Amino acid sequence: MELTEQQQSVRDAVLAELDGSFNGELLTEDSTGYDQARTLWNAMVDKRPALVARCKNTDDVVAVVNAARLNGALLSVRGGGHGVVGKALADGGVALDLSAMNGVTVDVERKHVHVQGGCRLGDVDAATSGHGLAVPAGIVSDTGVGGLTLGGGVGWLSRKYGLTCDNVISFEVVTASGDVLEVSATEHPDLFWALRGGGGNFGVVTCLTFRAYDFGPDVRFGAALYTAETAADALRAYAEIYPSLPNEVGWHVTMKRSMPALPFVPSDLVGKPLVMLFCLWVGDVDDPEGIETIERLVRAGDPAVNTVAVIPFGLGLQRFLDAEFPDGLRNYTKEAHLAELSDGAIDVLLDFWKAGLSGAESSIGGELTIYGLGGVVKDVPEDATAFSNRDSVWWVNYACHWKDTEDDERNMAAVRVSCRALDPWLGPGIYVNMLNVDELDRVIEAYGGPEKYARLGAVKAKYDPGNLFCFNHNIAPTTA
Repeated sequence: MELTEQQQSVRDAVLAELDGSFNGELLTEDSTGYDQARTLWNAMVDKRPALVARCKNTDDVVAVVNAARLNGALLSVRGGGHGVVGKALADGGVALDLSAMNGVTVDVERKHVHVQGGCRLGDVDAATSGHGLAVPAGIVSDTGVGGLTLGGGVGWLSRKYGLTCDNVISFEVVTASGDVLEVSATEHPDLFWALRGGGGNFGVVTCLTFRAYDFGPDVRFGAALYTAETAADALRAYAEIYPSLPNEVGWHVTMKRSMPALPFVPSDLVGKPLVMLFCLWVGDVDDPEGIETIERLVRAGDPAVNTVAVIPFGLGLQRFLDAEFPDGLRNYTKEAHLAELSDGAIDVLLDFWKAGLSGAESSIGGELTIYGLGGVVKDVPEDATAFSNRDSVWWVNYACHWKDTEDDERNMAAVRVSCRALDPWLGPGIYVNMLNVDELDRVIEAYGGPEKYARLGAVKAKYDPGNLFCFNHNIAPTTA
């Protein structure tokens, strides 16, 4: 797509505005590095912004926000990691890129971790693990911390320590007016509420301060692998046992069409279709209760292989899935909250997994995952944060990808059909961080329904009345 004359004019006006006031890197379509700068994790997204502004510091962010607002530019914000819908870039717009702002500072005494807006989970883990600390975050180290947090943030430690957004102490935010605000429970509490689950609607988050916990650097981890013949019984055992587990246990399911070469996978099973149940003890690796619990869980059903090990957390477990979700594949996701992990729901998930092992859908890679939540996540009152639907215990994520453009329609249709087949067992809501481009009719639902969406709209009207930050799962500013 070539830029229109109007887009070129707006870009030139923004560049003139930034002249002498910007310390980072400004890239246009003629610049060396432009194509790399506009390349996103999801190869389905192919956008050409008029300008990529790689910010070096908060002053740069202020300058870009002001220049975009004053010149009527379409503004998008790119953090440090991947997003399936490609909202980090806008065709013909200005992309405010935070990826160079990736510093992490650990206050060991107070157990506070200061994280710049362009950081990825791996940056945080590398800084905290040496101190025996962890920030509850996601499951892939290439995930951007800012985007994860603003949408909620689900990961290995959620059951015991809550969502990533539940552990934010404060945000540094550049608002649409170019003001730099320190936002916390006592300063701008309305904005603090909205930022924890309301996405990137309210400003550019340039720094987050998190509460960290004594954890690691090692974790007691267990995994059990199941073939197509034993997977159903394993999933039913999982559904039966999970609700009785203490908050110190994280136990999840991943259904892989091609098992990667993880350290505990025998060579003869690499590349095979397998269901994996994996668990960890969120506590002392030598706790007798933890040892007994993990040993018991890896024996659920009839595993082909099971293993228990003490491994690094931040620099080990947090990176297990990285190789399965590299840049450059065509990614398509669906997420569903299940009210019940019933036999019928299990059958639907197994049918999708098995259908891809041969035939027309065999090009679909990735995994189908069941995240078990609950724990302290559901103990937080529903109205305490913008994040919604905390009572949902079973989260299903179709994290699918493939290589070839010609497979798009067929494979996306297969995912949609399977996800719709779960309707009889669905609970309320959908995770906003997984909301896809063909689900924009569910934005209000993702933000908790009409009442919570209206409250978010009022905060939006206060801090971004002109909807400058519109390139997201957008919340309309409203005083109603």
